[in-house]
Amino acid sequence: MSKKHPPRIEVIPEKCSGCRLCELVCSSKHNPGWVNSKKARIRVQIEHRENKNEPRVCRQCPEHPCLESCPTEAIRLHASLGIPVIDLEPCTGCRSCEPACPYGVIFFDKEAEVALKCDLCGGDPECVKNCPQGAILFERPAQD
Repeated sequence: MSKKHPPRIEVIPEKCSGCRLCELVCSSKHNPGWVNSKKARIRVQIEHRENKNEPRVCRQCPEHPCLESCPTEAIRLHASLGIPVIDLEPCTGCRSCEPACPYGVIFFDKEAEVALKCDLCGGDPECVKNCPQGAILFERPAQD
């Protein structure tokens, strides 16, 4: 029997145009009233020389090394989604979760001094709904 993966965002890099709209809507969703791509939980890595764009976002790995690395228990499992989410209140900004992430997609907000990672917008990801190229998909586990 194979282990089910939690819901997650799947990326199709070949479809990404590099418009970075995903960053803007993510930032706006988590910071109502203003937009700042540095506060997005998804980031587009742009390689100008090779003309490649790749949205980088938490893969919601089932092992949860970020959760295990957090000394303040600021990272916990979301009750209904079963994915690690960061509670910004107890986060001390120690950054121990960053190197623990095998995909390098936990970002540090230097102003607020807290770690940021994708929380799937509670199960309705804005980046997926707003990607004009269809480069970002929401993958839900199959129901039994």
